[in-house]
Amino acid sequence: MEIMEAQTLNIEQAYRAMFYFLEKEYERTKADEIGGLLSFLAWETTGGHGPADPGAWEDWEVAVTAALAIADNAAPNRTISDLP
Repeated sequence: MEIMEAQTLNIEQAYRAMFYFLEKEYERTKADEIGGLLSFLAWETTGGHGPADPGAWEDWEVAVTAALAIADNAAPNRTISDLP
């Protein structure tokens, strides 16, 4: 696999990247937990207006804020609840 050039994603593109990553993991593992998560996170059920679970987008915004608060190349060894 070739190394990708650094790019910036907007919050929705990052969400979709996370979804596609989980979808690929589900295809490999067929793990029920991942399949269930994907059904809550899917945009198709809302006609492209956000995740099927309305709270998922708010949770995603919190996760993005947490990720942006961590220094570049830092290991994600803290949980969201550890952040101010």
